[in-house]
Order: sequence, then C-alpha cells, then structure tokens
Amino acid sequence: MKVLLTGGAGYIGNYVVEEVLDNGHEVRVLDSMLWGDNALESLRKNERLEVRKGDIRHIEDLSYAVEGCDAVIHLAGIVGDPACGVNEQATQAVNVEATKSLVEVCKLHDIQRLVFASTCSVYGASQLMELNEGSYLNPLSLYAESKIDSEEIILHETHDMFSDNEITPTILRLGTIFGWSRRMRFDLVVNILTAKAVLEGDIPVFGGEQYRPLVHVHDAARAFAAVLEADTEKVAHQTFNVGDNDLNYQIKKVGQIVEDNVDGAEVRFVEHKEDERTYRVSFDKINHILGWEAKHDIADGVQEIKEWMEEENITNYEKDNFRNSEYPYM
Repeated sequence: MKVLLTGGAGYIGNYVVEEVLDNGHEVRVLDSMLWGDNALESLRKNERLEVRKGDIRHIEDLSYAVEGCDAVIHLAGIVGDPACGVNEQATQAVNVEATKSLVEVCKLHDIQRLVFASTCSVYGASQLMELNEGSYLNPLSLYAESKIDSEEIILHETHDMFSDNEITPTILRLGTIFGWSRRMRFDLVVNILTAKAVLEGDIPVFGGEQYRPLVHVHDAARAFAAVLEADTEKVAHQTFNVGDNDLNYQIKKVGQIVEDNVDGAEVRFVEHKEDERTYRVSFDKINHILGWEAKHDIADGVQEIKEWMEEENITNYEKDNFRNSEYPYM
C-alpha cells in the first residue's frame, strides 16, 4: 500500500513510519515539523519514504498529501492535557475540525483505510476493575474530549450507503506511552520520572494510588501496522485499546520500577496530586482479534532512556522541544 501518515515526525509517528516501511509499504509523511524533522533523519535513505511539510488545518495540504494513497494513519494533533490547555481554539481546530476535513478528503480520494490515534484518557476516572472498549467514557480534559469528538466523526462520517468505496475506519485508544524516541518527550510519566532519577536522584510521585495503562512507543507503532494489514472484517468500524493487561500500574509502582533501575535514585511520595485520572484497561480485544501483544515492559523503557541520556549527555529535561506543553500553538 501507499500510506499517508500525518504526524510522522512525532514521538510515536517516526516509529510508525519505520514499522510500515519495514513491512514493505510506501509512506508519505505530512507533518508541520513543529519540532523539526530530525526524527526521520535515519529513515530518509529509504526510497519508499516521502516527507512533506504541511498543516492538517489546511485543506490544500491534506488534499495534496492524500492524493494517490490507499490508506491514512492519522496521528497529527495537539497531544496531552497541558498542551491542549495552551490554546483551546487551536485544540478544536487541530484535533477536531481538521479531522472532519481529513475524512472528507479521504472520501474524495477513495481511501480504503483510515486508522486514528485516540487515547485511553477518554475513560477519565473509574473505579471499575477493568474498562473495555464499550465502557462508559468520562473525559476529564479538553484533550480527551477532542479525541472522543474525532472518534465519532471518523466512525460516523466514513459510512456512505451511496458509495461503493466505503472507507474502513479503525480507532486505536493508546495507553500512556513511554520509552525512548528519536523525537524525545519528557512530559510522560515514565520518561519524566526516569529523567529526574538519572539527573537528580529524586523520583517524586504525586499521589501514587492512581492507575495508568502503559505501553511502549515501539509497541504502539506495531499496533498501527497490525491494523493496517489486518483483514477488513476484523477492523472495520472497530475500536481497540492498545496496551498490555500486565502494564496496568499504579503510579507508585511505576516509581518503584524506576528506582530499581536507576542506581542511587529514591522514590519520594508527595500527597498533593493535580491529575484525578485513574483507570485500568482491558486489552483482551486487540490480543484476541489481531494477535497483537506488547513486547516491552517499563524496565526496558527506563533502561533505554537512561542509557541515551548518559550517551548524549542530556542534562536538561525541561527544554521546550522535550515537552509538548511548551509550544505556543497558533
């Protein structure tokens, strides 16, 4: 296939590009390059990769990028609660309105598949033992709300009873991502705790009782590739949680794992917590239907981040390009 990948230069996106290329497909990246295109540098020698700078809010950029493609993986967007809070109008335009435009462009160009990156944050706060794809959604942030709106747009507006070229839409609700990436982020729980442990010997855990479903960035990329190549009847109009049942952890346990893997670092518990989200998620559906399973655990992510920081002499994890929330979206 020829696959358009929006947001392909991002934290997850560059891994998805690599995975899809490794599976023999052609990839066209559309990315605004807010943090540059360094994440794609090692992949540029592949003749099946095409990189275009563009904004998903601009219909001409979308039309030009979709032309000639068979499938679209839609990752581009303002990601994370703090980043979405910087400019609510920009969040609506980038995360919701651009999704509407993308669906319309996909219809015009007879796109066969559309895979969308959503988030397990849509579950918000729940005391249930495990949440599945049919569980009640309880968004606690603008970010989660924007993802729910986009899910509905994609699932409802891709169906056209008068067309023989109906798009196959699939929603992937990703767990909290962790691990090293060519476009590194330190505004994710495992990553920031690792950075603080390496540089400061301090692992501050706020609250600690709240649950998060976690998934390594490379495993998340593998899930997109798996959906892209799955039989249509398995993925059409389906939603899949992406993660591992064994990686549903309380934050205090995450802190302990970081402590166990960084010499000299110690967990420090802080009673105050600003984030009320807590949810444990079932990943049985993607395991059973697609045969997809996570390959990496938290210790893998901590070790690779630690080694990279030491090799590259990373001494400041608060740089703007390491944190989505620092960019002034306009």
